[in-house]
Amino acid sequence: MLKRINGWTVWLLKILLVALFTLLALDVLWGVASRHLLGGQASWSEEVARLLMVWLALLGAALVARENKHLGMDTLVRSLSPDAARLATILTQVVILSFAAWVMAWGGFELVSERFSRGQLLPSLGISKAWFYLALPISGVLITLYSVETLWSLLRRESASPQEGREEAGA
Repeated sequence: MLKRINGWTVWLLKILLVALFTLLALDVLWGVASRHLLGGQASWSEEVARLLMVWLALLGAALVARENKHLGMDTLVRSLSPDAARLATILTQVVILSFAAWVMAWGGFELVSERFSRGQLLPSLGISKAWFYLALPISGVLITLYSVETLWSLLRRESASPQEGREEAGA
């Protein structure tokens, strides 16, 4: 069931990331064009670019976590015995899961609720700063879900390596 939910979220995440990147490219293009053609950059374009970049980076990190393509010490892990490599992979997933759940999701929700309660606004856009920070808990929840799936797969020994498990799952 978790694999199906995660597969659906990955599909949605890929579409969202393409849309965000397209918006970012159009926004930066508008910023440059307005600066050169109109004599001054639109006041909101830099703020929108920053907002979109944060969302792209954090949601992209969630996608990379699901596909198990994040930075790692592959050479070191491959040099270990199969049991030691499996243990190292399990420990890595526990650390990722802990960080994503505690720091990103829980801490991020605290940050977002604090920003909403303080009423801080992004100056050019006039919207709450909480929308800027909302990418943190959302990506934290997604990474947590993806790490639980990977950890469960590793603990059940569904595959010899986490990447093989991803390929079998069709992700």
